Amino acid sequence: MKKLSTVTLSAIALTASVFAEPKVAAADDVVEFNASAWLPATHPLSKHSYVEWLPRLEVASNGTLKPKLFTGPVLLAPGEHLSGIRDGIAQIGYHAGTYTPSDLPEDNVLAQVAFGYDDPFVAAFAITDANMTLPQLQQQWKDNNIAYLGGYATSPYVLLCSSKIETLADMKGKKVRVPGAAQSDWLTSVGGVPVNVPSSEMYDGLDKGQLDCAAISAIDLKSRSLWDVADHVTLISLGLYWSGYSQGANRDFWQGLSDTQRQAFFDTLAEAMIDETIQYMDGDDEALGLAPDHGVTIVTPADDLSKSVSDFANVVRDNAAKLGSETFGLEDPDKLLSDFEAIAAKWEKRLEGVDRSDRDALVKIAREELFGTADAATYSMN
Repeated sequence: MKKLSTVTLSAIALTASVFAEPKVAAADDVVEFNASAWLPATHPLSKHSYVEWLPRLEVASNGTLKPKLFTGPVLLAPGEHLSGIRDGIAQIGYHAGTYTPSDLPEDNVLAQVAFGYDDPFVAAFAITDANMTLPQLQQQWKDNNIAYLGGYATSPYVLLCSSKIETLADMKGKKVRVPGAAQSDWLTSVGGVPVNVPSSEMYDGLDKGQLDCAAISAIDLKSRSLWDVADHVTLISLGLYWSGYSQGANRDFWQGLSDTQRQAFFDTLAEAMIDETIQYMDGDDEALGLAPDHGVTIVTPADDLSKSVSDFANVVRDNAAKLGSETFGLEDPDKLLSDFEAIAAKWEKRLEGVDRSDRDALVKIAREELFGTADAATYSMN
């Protein structure tokens, strides 16, 4: 299908506003706002969640929502996409929740159990549903002046390394960029050294020898040119990443919109979520297929390395509950985990047999059964 440019879509929206019924055209004031996604414009969480989604949002709002998009760390640094949106520097943006654990304790508890999941479609539906419906999570976003609008899940994280990592012994002393506490705990258990830095620093870290490996999706070989500095990929699954939000809005901004403008978000977010998930999976396959042409060796992990991951997956839930109670002081992290697990089981059953390559079917389910259940007149309005 031919894709329309932002300019073309804006023109369509303008034309629609000129020729529409007066009561429609005059229904809402035009609202200009900043949107920020600190990843490269070609990355799934920028390309589909912002570059392609925002023009759809503008059209769905009859041209009354006018976004200005910043990609890369131009408007806000990676770790500032909670405070910057909370304070209104950007009104909409993507935030990786593990960058701000003390502000998002519930989110960080759930981020740990992502280590045990391997289907990003089930995960994206489940984490979005949980954040939009569970009282503990809704209160967390309210406390941070955020209206949670959309979630995501990456493809499984693998190891992109500057040297061959095949056996358990190969992990000893290796400095690895990890995304969260679960991967950090696993790495420590096998003798590695966790390095907690934003993913935007992976390239320089690998290039300068400050990192031996990065735990990230294989798509980043291409999307962030990591195949220039990592010439080995170990295909071991270190779980998914779903922390934070794909789209979070400043709560004051959100509450200042009309019902029809808020509905425009719910009408368009399904495509963003499904498209980014599909690109993660397809992008992994593409990057791995091209990797040898860039001098990258694909490594199959030895049995002892694989076993270390499967053994650790068995204790992740207990570790997450302990993190919630002992580190964050949450009253009942076990209930939060159980509530999430019930939602995940619901979506696993619902998506059973659904072709993961059938974009239209997945978008329809997301639009009708996930975002379609939100009430634009009341959601995040208290």
